[in-house]
Amino acid sequence: MIDQNKIIGQEKNALLTHFNLDDVDKLVISLKKIGRENFNKVCILIKINKRIVFFHAGTQTTNENNLWIHKKANVVDKFDHSSLFEKAIYEENPNDFYINNGLSRRDYAIVGGGFPIGLQSTGVIGSLIVSGLTDTEDHDLAYQALLDLQSQQS
Repeated sequence: MIDQNKIIGQEKNALLTHFNLDDVDKLVISLKKIGRENFNKVCILIKINKRIVFFHAGTQTTNENNLWIHKKANVVDKFDHSSLFEKAIYEENPNDFYINNGLSRRDYAIVGGGFPIGLQSTGVIGSLIVSGLTDTEDHDLAYQALLDLQSQQS
């Protein structure tokens, strides 16, 4: 079982004091540092206010990763929660996610790797999406990179 409370806690723990276009490069540096050898195994998408502000396609990725990025980003954009959180909610019956919300499997996926970028004073203002590892590893890379960026803001 995926622990919903743990994921909500991670989303709260990763809140930043600020995040704008000037911070994108710092987040990418954190992703490279945390991801190390896995950085070339992943695609990464960063969005602010649903606008794509950064995309990385690792040398060991394919278009399949791009498709997963799109689906995970749609989940974060719609629900303002991580895609792993939505997976946890519907873990016992994933079909209910699509039926209850009127969503298509072509455009949405409840797998880990989509993480909201939130501000302490504002709430969710963007998303960080990772695809290429296992879904929990994708989620963890995004979470750890946001924590690393947060530590630089203190």
